[in-house]
Amino acid sequence: MSEAPLTTMDPSENGAAGQPWQVGGFVDSKEACRLLQVKAATLYTYVSRGLLHPVAQPGRKTRLYLRDEVEGLRTRSQARMGHGAVAATALRWGQPVIDTGITEITPAGPRYRGRLAAELVEYPGAFENVAELLWTGVLPEGASIWPAQPLPDGARRALEALAPQAGETPRMVRVFQAAALALGGGSVDEEVRGGGVVPAARQLVLAFAGCCGLLSDPRRCRTPAGAKPLAQHLAEAMGKEPAADLLRALNAMLILSADHELSPPTFSARIAASVGAELHACVGAALAALSGTGLAGGCDRIEDTLAGVRTRGQLDAWVARVVRDRARSSAFGIESYPQGDPRAALLIRMAREHPRPGRRAATLLRFLDEVHARVGVPPRIELGLVAACAAWDLPPGAASALWAMGRTSGWIAHVLEQRLNGFFLRPRGQFHAGPQGGAVLKSQAT
Repeated sequence: MSEAPLTTMDPSENGAAGQPWQVGGFVDSKEACRLLQVKAATLYTYVSRGLLHPVAQPGRKTRLYLRDEVEGLRTRSQARMGHGAVAATALRWGQPVIDTGITEITPAGPRYRGRLAAELVEYPGAFENVAELLWTGVLPEGASIWPAQPLPDGARRALEALAPQAGETPRMVRVFQAAALALGGGSVDEEVRGGGVVPAARQLVLAFAGCCGLLSDPRRCRTPAGAKPLAQHLAEAMGKEPAADLLRALNAMLILSADHELSPPTFSARIAASVGAELHACVGAALAALSGTGLAGGCDRIEDTLAGVRTRGQLDAWVARVVRDRARSSAFGIESYPQGDPRAALLIRMAREHPRPGRRAATLLRFLDEVHARVGVPPRIELGLVAACAAWDLPPGAASALWAMGRTSGWIAHVLEQRLNGFFLRPRGQFHAGPQGGAVLKSQAT
């Protein structure tokens, strides 16, 4: 790549003249005041009270505000109008809707059963232990090795049929969904009679590890065999030598992805669990939600873009697109962490510390540095996962696969918790006739 310097881009170049500036889901103070319908003095009061967290821009006095956080504050303010308003806004990053003892989101990152995920990466450093903590509330001592079990014939044949065409990168979230449904098919009663949920949960995650063989060459599902750590099964399935640094990176990615409170896929799993769906169907429901382009699909989009960046000019164009982007598709900024996603920061640091990161990782890290130098926008976990996968030269599709595998452990924990709650999750709809209500349906019917 040429080392030609980047051309400085002024924020006023973003969008039409006179339009409020936004980048990666951020807005400036003028747009934040408009959304909240307040004056600048009130906006600064919100900041001083910790209700908003502005992001400083390198070399500029102006600050940015995360659009999701601004809109969340607006909906909470509107909810004070009464119970109906509370109900209407609760599912739009409003008030908490479910009590949970699984995960708490803190400025330092998620805490699983009271333990910070970043600390669990260091000790015990094994995903299996963290999964057991989520499921049972107890963190096992020492390294947990899950016993690999042969797959039922029907499930094995179904997984073998998932092999992609030559030259095609499989979308692993959809593969995992097919695998989950192939391994299920029973009932909750049969699940319990078969020895409880934990053995079935272990088998499901191990099967996902075997499915990652579809990312390697030759591409085929590899049923885990032998008493090995899950990270080693994963490395071997993807055709990589299970070196200690790679196993540490795989465990870190899985642990940091394991749970994040009530994300849409997790809520989907809980809804399915509340009406008596068996474990595999609940996970299948969550994977269906995760397959949306706003979630794990973000990892795939980043990898696809990164694969096409081979010259300095292409890198400049990518950075410029992100700076101009008014949508929330750039994997920057998340309301949970206005000052930056600690999970992404840890994974990106691991990628930087790799002694031989390779071209893909070097390009992505330069991209992140240049976006930060221009607008100071913090990356989300998608970019952290792609950076770590690129540093260890994992095959395309690995980032979304690891995200889904890790998060499966959290979904299972939420399924168990929802079953103990013993009630249906059934929000009410507030009917509005007109463009978004029954009048449209009537006109279409006639």
